[in-house]
Amino acid sequence: MRIFTKDEVKACLLGCFEIFLFMPKGIERFGASAPTAVKSFLIPLVLSPLLLAVLVGFSSGFSFSYLLTLHLARVFLTSVLFLAVVYIMTKQYGREEHFMRFVTVNNWMNIPSAILLFPVLVCLVLGVDRSAYENYALFITLVGYVYTGFIISKSFKLPWEMGAFIAIMGLAIDQHALDLTRQLHGFIG
Repeated sequence: MRIFTKDEVKACLLGCFEIFLFMPKGIERFGASAPTAVKSFLIPLVLSPLLLAVLVGFSSGFSFSYLLTLHLARVFLTSVLFLAVVYIMTKQYGREEHFMRFVTVNNWMNIPSAILLFPVLVCLVLGVDRSAYENYALFITLVGYVYTGFIISKSFKLPWEMGAFIAIMGLAIDQHALDLTRQLHGFIG
């Protein structure tokens, strides 16, 4: 039994590529149903070891299991909070019927994000000095928020300023969670 059909995978990957090129048509290639949105959570779940490896690689001085648990909890919490903020904000505009499509697109866009993140993982594995790729890591983080703003504005048919605002709220959630994680490191360490 396949979770995703061949046509669904092809359409979603093409949609990811089109979104990567800022083509609004890419949004329409994704399903808008609740079962499709729920299935799409498998994408970040499968790709989470890559993200967690990078997060753990940037942290040091603690046991691997502690760092993995801490970052996994942070990623889960920030994801839930961000989706809640997106839903609340779009409900204010009466656009919540597009929420499931947004969830689906947002989850599938983890694939291009992982591709962009792969060089950072390679540098971590090879032991390259962190200063050589920290700017790139920051760049791909910011690019991710630019794409998130684009996806929000096109998924919910909102002005780009509102899409950018909601994406920046996601950045704020993530940064506060990261600061909390660092404070926890300082408290325990």
